[in-house]
Amino acid sequence: MIETNIVRVGRYEAMAQLKPMLNGYRRSWSRVYIGVTANPERRWGKHARNGWRKMVLVYEAIRPDIAQHLERDLIDYAHRCGFQVEVENVNPGGEGISSENRKNYLYVLVSS
Repeated sequence: MIETNIVRVGRYEAMAQLKPMLNGYRRSWSRVYIGVTANPERRWGKHARNGWRKMVLVYEAIRPDIAQHLERDLIDYAHRCGFQVEVENVNPGGEGISSENRKNYLYVLVSS
């Protein structure tokens, strides 16, 4: 299941809305993962096989560098803030993103 909850602000204002949104997901779910993709449907097909309940698209970036920056910042925030539920991200983010200029989506995966 893919859900859309896109923050509609510029890249520099986005973190102020993405952090509390992430914390809300961490309060409600026991597993959380942050990622970026240019193709949500294809990516969800891969994640769904690993027991995730839903993918929530939280930001639409017009360039890959913006998506990469936001993913890294949100993962870093999640690891530093000491919230009860840790995100399952091991890497800092942005590793697999293409440099092709196209829309990329920052997403959050959740599961019980």
